[in-house]
Amino acid sequence: MSFDLLVFIVGVIYGYISPGKEDKMKLLKKGLKIGVITGIIFGLLGFFMGGFLFFGATLIGFIIVIAIYTIIFIAGTIIGDFLESKIKK
Repeated sequence: MSFDLLVFIVGVIYGYISPGKEDKMKLLKKGLKIGVITGIIFGLLGFFMGGFLFFGATLIGFIIVIAIYTIIFIAGTIIGDFLESKIKK
């Protein structure tokens, strides 16, 4: 099972369990903030372990990966909200 699918399933469950519609922009902003913070932390770790080139690659890489997972999670919450509105009527 890939991590992408797991993130999507967690998003569907989150969208279904949480009452009402989720604020997608708020989720996106929060996910991007987590991505930037995680990217900086792992980038600094890479800088101290491997040098400047590794710092840039790690920082940018983690920000991109977390942004992609955030978008996948939001897609899952959209489907979870849809299922909630159809099933819990």
